[in-house]
Amino acid sequence: MKTNQEKFSRHLLVVAIQSALLLGASTAVFAEDEIDPILAMTRPGNYVEVGMIYISDDSTKFGEYNGLDDKGFYGSLDFLLSGGGFYDSEDATRWTISGTDLGLDSRELSAEIGVQGKYRLNFGYDELRHNQNEGYQTPYLGVGGNNLTLPGNWLQPRVPHVNATGLNFRSLSPAASVGPALVSGVLTQPTAAQLAIMQDIVNNDVPAFRNVDLGTKRQRIDGGFSYQLSPEWSVKVSAQNENKDGLRAQNSVTNLVREFAAVLPEAVDSTTQQYNMSVNYVANKAHMEFSYYGSLYDNDVKSMTWQDINDLTKTSTMSTTPSNEFHQFNFTGGYRFAPQTNLVFNAGYATATQDDTFLNDPALPLGLPVTSLDGEVVTTSFNAKLTTRPTDGLNLIFGYKYDDRDNNTAVERYIFQDINEARASAASAFNAVLGLAPNTLGSNINIYENRPYSKTLNQFDASADYNIAPGHSLRAAYQYQQIERDCSGSWINCADAPKTEDNIGLVEWRATISNTVHSTMTYTYSDRSVNYDENAFLALVPMANFIPAGGATVSVFDYLTSTGLTGFGPYLGYPTTPLTGNAAIYSPNNSRVPQALYGSRNNVNELLGLRRFNMADRSRDKFRAKLDWQASEKVSVYGSFDFNQDDYSNSLYGLTGSEQWVFNIDAGYAISDTSAFNIFYTYDDRQTDSAGRGYGNNSNTASVGRAENTVVSGGCFATVQARNNNAQIDPCLDWTSNSTDKVHTFGVGLAFKELMDGRMNFKADLVGTRARTNVDIGGGSYVNNPFATANLAPISPAVFYVDAQNLPTVTTETIELRLNASWRLSDVSDLQMMYWYAHMNSADYMYDGLQFGSVGILMPTNEYSPDYNINGVGLTYNYHW
Repeated sequence: MKTNQEKFSRHLLVVAIQSALLLGASTAVFAEDEIDPILAMTRPGNYVEVGMIYISDDSTKFGEYNGLDDKGFYGSLDFLLSGGGFYDSEDATRWTISGTDLGLDSRELSAEIGVQGKYRLNFGYDELRHNQNEGYQTPYLGVGGNNLTLPGNWLQPRVPHVNATGLNFRSLSPAASVGPALVSGVLTQPTAAQLAIMQDIVNNDVPAFRNVDLGTKRQRIDGGFSYQLSPEWSVKVSAQNENKDGLRAQNSVTNLVREFAAVLPEAVDSTTQQYNMSVNYVANKAHMEFSYYGSLYDNDVKSMTWQDINDLTKTSTMSTTPSNEFHQFNFTGGYRFAPQTNLVFNAGYATATQDDTFLNDPALPLGLPVTSLDGEVVTTSFNAKLTTRPTDGLNLIFGYKYDDRDNNTAVERYIFQDINEARASAASAFNAVLGLAPNTLGSNINIYENRPYSKTLNQFDASADYNIAPGHSLRAAYQYQQIERDCSGSWINCADAPKTEDNIGLVEWRATISNTVHSTMTYTYSDRSVNYDENAFLALVPMANFIPAGGATVSVFDYLTSTGLTGFGPYLGYPTTPLTGNAAIYSPNNSRVPQALYGSRNNVNELLGLRRFNMADRSRDKFRAKLDWQASEKVSVYGSFDFNQDDYSNSLYGLTGSEQWVFNIDAGYAISDTSAFNIFYTYDDRQTDSAGRGYGNNSNTASVGRAENTVVSGGCFATVQARNNNAQIDPCLDWTSNSTDKVHTFGVGLAFKELMDGRMNFKADLVGTRARTNVDIGGGSYVNNPFATANLAPISPAVFYVDAQNLPTVTTETIELRLNASWRLSDVSDLQMMYWYAHMNSADYMYDGLQFGSVGILMPTNEYSPDYNINGVGLTYNYHW
């Protein structure tokens, strides 16, 4: 589902960017036609544009980036003022002051002054608004701060005839909660008293949900100065300050005992300061630069605290992005040994630090081992490239790249309870190991260590480009890449792939078939091999290196090492003879290692055959073809085709393969010297294949509810006992996911100049997209017959196997029409008119689960899939001199 949503979001992002570009086009329709480009380079010009835009409807999605999210009128001012000497004068001074979209949330203002060959001083200011989430609602009070509370009359959402005390958000919808429910195999109607309870919940809780506009605003100020010390030496200094504030959606778990979730309105208030300084030297054969870059990030919202939806006496606290610093020093240089031989290189040293104070959470029974992370990452890099032309028609390039990311953060041990979870009555198996009293920690404790990942990259490149015949050239390239990963201070290897090697080869043919036809074909193949470690998870749980209480004679680590197993356990069913000794403790009934035996509340072991896609063996094929055809003086055609295929041959689970092909054609027709027509079409087809498994623990249980309830309908086993005996290896618990993403994009453009006796220009553009995402699911799972669990009477079957169903299609359709006309009032002024129609229709099943009454464990936000029909009209007066 996550992958599917990410793809859908990508479609919407494309639409949003198109919309933002349209706004810019509306205020300068034919500006490029009004200014002589030669004159603009030799003589400073000026203009002022005053405009107004009317938007017909409200839409957060339509105004996601352009700020036009509300219905109504928007004023805008653009201007450019410039001065200084002309190109043929003795005055080398140049200055400009410009403003764009002043009056809108996308406003920009800049100024620059300089003397050619001596110095340059510049200043800039800009804003950007990012609106998010259509229709978001929340019951929390204190929005905009870091302490969210619920109204004093808030009642625990529950459906009492299903569970008298259990949290259930379906109670917020009368239609979803008041009907009969199957309880212990019996269709149960709510009583009058229970109906009254649910009505009170609706009356108290539903009115608390109110609309909150999620979005952030960025304000950035920058400035710079450069000075030419001599013909060879120059210095540059620049600085930038960026403030971001607003609200953004933050998914959170509000009570991990039942894993109830809420989407919180997280406050945003941060500042990023960036600095650049450099000294440059340029000579006849050599050049070099010494530079510094610094980034200081300060987050004024250190944490978010919110009341537990299930229990107002409890709160949860979560830290936000910590403040941090980054400092980088670089030396870049180059030398021309001969007219055809050049060497360029770069060396860098950088440090990143983070030292924000940790939250002192009461869920830490032994407190914190340190008061802050005191994190430090040191990066050392070097790369060099040698280019040479030993003979006419042959170009050679050799390169080397080294990048070492050394994480010097200390490894510390963190002992904590899950959020809002009380200590279990049973004692942890590691109290004695930790030197604690027997009942200090409960069996539901987490004992984790951080893993400071480090990575070293070595990369070698070589390529040759040869003109094999007039108009024909061939390029061949090879790249070898090696990445090594580790965690300094971890008690065991922490990296899933301690070492990866990638061999990449490329062949490209370029041809001028005729004076009017040019083509390129490129094929790339890469093969990545990985030394995968399925027990790397043990670095997270240090207690795996200690013998727990309870009869074991070795640690989890020693047991897995001696048996050749992973935390998944043996790939076997229920043992025919009882296991003894360490096998009975660490692989009970041939199942996975119990969480408590490595001090965790989570299964951090992996499926056998699961590979993370970025650290898995992979072969990749890429092919690209391009054709550029000037069919005539009036007709031009450009086409391209791309095909990419990834095969993860050794990944039984996870991402197993992906494929993408993209076709594009763009044609233009010059109707006359003053009119033109163009059309384009792009088709993008992407497919990803994934696999997973819903395994369970082996057991010898033979029935459900009553001894007579033993039959399983469907699946791989006919009886309950056979199903339970093989829960660890049941092939019917395997699942597959095939996700396809298909996007059609088309566009038509028509432009006329010098109409109406040369006074009018006109332009029309139509762009449309149609996107479809389908996720097909294979496999299934078992579910107990509710009448069997009711234990009222013998029932058959006791268990059903339910086949997985494909997810609903996610759709996005957009149409955008832009009409622009420019009417010249005089030699120095014109009037520009714009009409803009934007349509979007989308459907995404994800939003179905955000409504009242849809899901029991997720607090609804009532967001909906974006849908709009917008009409925009703009009028701009332009004066230029």
